[in-house]
Amino acid sequence: MLSSKYTQLKSAALLVLLVPSISTLAAMPSARAAVKRPNIILFLIDDLGWADLGVTGSTFYETPNVDALAKAGAFFTDAYAANPVCSPTRASILTGKYPSRIGLTNHSGYNGPKGPDHQLMPPEIVGNMPPEDTTLAEALQGAGYTTAHIGKWHLQAHHDTSRDHFPQASGFDVNIAGHRGGHPNSFYYPYQGTTHPAYDVPDLEDGKAGDYLTDVLTDRAIGFLEAQADNDQPFFLNMWYYTVHTPIQPRKDKLQKYQKKAKAMGLNATMQDALPDHQSLTHAHQDNAAYACMVESMDENIGRILGRVKSLGLEQDTLIVFLSDNGGLSTGSGAMSPTSCFPLRAGKAWVYEGGIRSPLIIKLPGVVKAGQQIAEPAISTDIYPTILQLAGLPLRPEQHLDGVSLQPLLIGKKESLDREAIYFHYPHYHHINTMGPAGAVRRGDFKLVEVFETGKVELYNLRDDIGEQHDLATEMPELAEELTHLLHDWREMSGAVMPVAHPDYTPANDYRGSIHRPSIN
Repeated sequence: MLSSKYTQLKSAALLVLLVPSISTLAAMPSARAAVKRPNIILFLIDDLGWADLGVTGSTFYETPNVDALAKAGAFFTDAYAANPVCSPTRASILTGKYPSRIGLTNHSGYNGPKGPDHQLMPPEIVGNMPPEDTTLAEALQGAGYTTAHIGKWHLQAHHDTSRDHFPQASGFDVNIAGHRGGHPNSFYYPYQGTTHPAYDVPDLEDGKAGDYLTDVLTDRAIGFLEAQADNDQPFFLNMWYYTVHTPIQPRKDKLQKYQKKAKAMGLNATMQDALPDHQSLTHAHQDNAAYACMVESMDENIGRILGRVKSLGLEQDTLIVFLSDNGGLSTGSGAMSPTSCFPLRAGKAWVYEGGIRSPLIIKLPGVVKAGQQIAEPAISTDIYPTILQLAGLPLRPEQHLDGVSLQPLLIGKKESLDREAIYFHYPHYHHINTMGPAGAVRRGDFKLVEVFETGKVELYNLRDDIGEQHDLATEMPELAEELTHLLHDWREMSGAVMPVAHPDYTPANDYRGSIHRPSIN
């Protein structure tokens, strides 16, 4: 649904939004800003694994446009989503706060599986961002930006059937296809299904049979860009694709290409070998042709947007940010999850690297040195202050409490950030994770993982052991104890809520008892 300030026109199958010029910025209410603010496009990909790109080593998937973007900007090799599932990370980007600080540590307003077959009872969560927070979009809107959200939102609790917490309530002038649902019922028009109406994508009724959602959202984004081309007012395009989340539905015209490629590479998409982790199995190979098609469509459409930015003469004045909301979907009770996060351990819903490490690319011509690879750990809470500083806007430290601006790294002023550590808190069960509720802290090269059911801690040197295979906790007990205290102190400071013991739990009835899988822990 569009704001009443805008007129919707249809031309050449595109939605073009005509936005009246706004001649003032919040910081300069009596005159147009003397300094040109950069336009901003924030690409957020759903469930894209860190290893799903050519730039991170994938040889089966094809991502030439994202790879080129990484070469044209700065690529953060050790960047993280603030949470191993989507909604909390999305909230962390828009608030600059850890999900635990705002009580949004799981998706959909749902606290996860629970019952007497689970040892712990997860905490209750909120499903919406706190209204008192000033979102990134609201901060930019107040500085004179035209703001548009296109794609997945998933920051309204599923039980709320209103539109009270849609993007319009969080600082976006324009919202296209953003609602409470976490994935589409179908990637094909009309993007609906019969079993879960909450996942029907709204407000795209003007399509036709055969339309593919990722392509259509890009059409709408290009329409928005074209409407801004001759406008002195800067824009913020929050481009949050639904892809590559399930359902795994490719563009049909791409499928044969990857089936042939898998065969030529000796990959067998029905192979059953997998890596055991706890009582789960991690898919060992990137060999799923349908998923590869979705990755290509993602890349292809990012290329379309970047190409249109260039042809409109906006490239030199546009800040591009690219990241994923959590790790790839690579684990479960069977061997055939859609992707593999190898060499990282596990995937989505785990606090191991496969669940939280995210590709992060930032490009701003003339400001960010092209071709950089930055190894300093970064996290999704950093996006808010980084965008503000690169846009020449004042920071809001009282809002983005847990974010640090990456600007000094991007411009070569510093090689490290002035913070002690980054933290992760996932006090929930998830059906693709048999580790159970857990937390983690990374300080420097070392990462400590705590399993909440047992209190067991694991310690890894990520510089030497990116796959988290060599637990150093018994070899380096003093460091393990120090990082454990650091993690516990952070939880207390940030108001993180812990799960509690289930009074009716009995080990004989543990939910994992029916999962007959080898374990490495």
